[in-house]
Amino acid sequence: MNPTAILAELWADGVSITLASDGVNLVAPAGRLTPAQRQFIREHKPALIDFLLATRATTDAVIESAMRRCDDFDDGEAAREQMRQDCINTPTHLQADLLAHFQGKPSKFWN
Repeated sequence: MNPTAILAELWADGVSITLASDGVNLVAPAGRLTPAQRQFIREHKPALIDFLLATRATTDAVIESAMRRCDDFDDGEAAREQMRQDCINTPTHLQADLLAHFQGKPSKFWN
């Protein structure tokens, strides 16, 4: 199972895994993981960390594209900050599709 599928499955179960600021540990909401999920994450930890490190660049690109869309609509600072937070809070496995949306490219979710 690839990291995107793992994160999507966890997200569907209400669990969002993020990369700790140290770049070498994963963070999950306290008490939300089942023992089986915890073991599954341990087994795939290196791949998940590599994937989440790579997605940091995607998150930056999503925010940059979102700010350009805010420019298009002459949004104020409050709207821009909300958009930044929404981009940051978008689950990692959905960010590439959000970026495609902001860039006006076809996406399986936004058609």
